[in-house]
Amino acid sequence: MKRVLVVDDSMLMVKVISDIINSIEDFKVCATAQSAEEAVDKILTYKPDLVTLDFELPDHNGLWVLERVFEHQWFPVLMVSAHTKDGADITLRCLELGAVDFITKPSGMISLDLDRAQFKDKINLAISARYRAEKIEISETEWGKDFYCIGIGSSTGGVRALTAIVPSFPAELPGSILIVQHMPKEFTRSFAERLDRKSPIKVVEAKGNDDIHPGMAFIAPGGYHMTVRSKRIVITKDPPIWGVRPAVDYLLPGIAANFQESSLGVIITGMGKDGVRGVKVIKDCGGKNIAEDPDTAFISSMPRNAIKTGCIDFVLPLSKIPEKILELTT
Repeated sequence: MKRVLVVDDSMLMVKVISDIINSIEDFKVCATAQSAEEAVDKILTYKPDLVTLDFELPDHNGLWVLERVFEHQWFPVLMVSAHTKDGADITLRCLELGAVDFITKPSGMISLDLDRAQFKDKINLAISARYRAEKIEISETEWGKDFYCIGIGSSTGGVRALTAIVPSFPAELPGSILIVQHMPKEFTRSFAERLDRKSPIKVVEAKGNDDIHPGMAFIAPGGYHMTVRSKRIVITKDPPIWGVRPAVDYLLPGIAANFQESSLGVIITGMGKDGVRGVKVIKDCGGKNIAEDPDTAFISSMPRNAIKTGCIDFVLPLSKIPEKILELTT
């Protein structure tokens, strides 16, 4: 039986979330907390298998909790966040620190309309996450003359993974990085801004009709597909693929069609099959594909399914992926 600690300052939300968790087979709520300090005490006392953590608490925020308990031991945390700019920023910081995923409160701090099916799916996924500290090392590089377009796809665990690898790319990167991270629209702009502040390359949320420049990274806006046409970025509201929008399988074929053998596909942590079609197109057009090693990925499903296609050229731990990208583009 998996034991879950529920942290929320609203007794009503504690009941709503507890009812959902107790309805999942092999899960039960072992304790609840309504403040950050109480949460830290109960996490260290009960040592739960999973914590659902509201980002806004009366004494401190969720980030304060994680900074203190992760000093002792990592464990799966599902953030529960409101649709606000402040909520997005704090949630992203929690994901960078090691929280597995988040679910939004659609109606504000007290939301009786939580998506119960999605909540159950995220609980089941979070319990399977694996934490691995990553140290990115880049060798000195001599730049070539070719321009490359690199498409990176990620889902659950992607915020932390992308925060580790994107800042490692130098400003002289001879190409652009186009990123699909499965994330709601309220979060992608904040994520792009946070990555931009950490990175030598310029990181922006794509607006559509963006000119692709060397030394830049574009993040697909939440709720929109992103691809490349005539070597410019296009965003669309075309139907979801694999139930998601943006989708990696919408992005990679456009990169392959425009950049042929100078295209790179990269599939890292996440749940599902998004990317399996795109890596085939990259391969057919003469490009190369990299997948994160499933045995070291935060969530293994996306890279594992990509590897099963037979179109992956390199399987690497996350820490080795930036160096391989630079090796292939120089």
